[in-house]
Amino acid sequence: MSGFLGNLPKFRPGALALVVLTIAATAIVGDQPLGDALRLHPGALVSGGGLWQPITANFVFPATSVGFVIGTLLIQWFVGSQLEGFWGTRKYVTLVLGCGIAGFLVYALVSPYVPAVVHGGSTAMDVAALTAFGVVYGAREMPLFGAVVLKARTIAMILIFINAVVPILRGQPWPLAIPWFIAIAGGWLATAQPWRRGGTARRSSSSTPRSAPKTRAKPSHLKVVKDDLPN
Repeated sequence: MSGFLGNLPKFRPGALALVVLTIAATAIVGDQPLGDALRLHPGALVSGGGLWQPITANFVFPATSVGFVIGTLLIQWFVGSQLEGFWGTRKYVTLVLGCGIAGFLVYALVSPYVPAVVHGGSTAMDVAALTAFGVVYGAREMPLFGAVVLKARTIAMILIFINAVVPILRGQPWPLAIPWFIAIAGGWLATAQPWRRGGTARRSSSSTPRSAPKTRAKPSHLKVVKDDLPN
């Protein structure tokens, strides 16, 4: 992709499926009792109920937050599709959905001890994708909205801040950020893999320069000798 919003990337099937599921579930049952049952309820998992909620909560925004599906559409299209093209559908979907499930699972487990509220939406999957994008493409420069050229990791940090921090600054209950930050941590750990020697993140071959061509080695018996002739 030559520009972040220049040439439109191909919408990959895994990222598209996540968007379609989110839009359909939010639009059809988001304001219905079924939608409420699919979102994560504080204490439900601890008491033995709602075992499905850490999974289904990733796809159902509450009716008051339906506009966030637009953010999911853009992130999964412009960011998620690039990662899916690099990794393949199975690995990409496993990464972002796994991070989302982990985020809501931790939220369910700690909800009895914090002022938690009913929670749902695809933001955790989105910030996991953004985190992985920042690690994989790292220092690769991309135009942002055709106005300024930024490194991929900088674009990722800006969008993570907008999606995971701004809602809390605007007055949302702070426990809502727990799944998001768990997903960010999971996306970074899975992609950067800091336990490997030197933190060997798999980066896109297009983001790093190719190695210089090897030159033919000189025979070991040939030596360069200074000219000792007098002036």
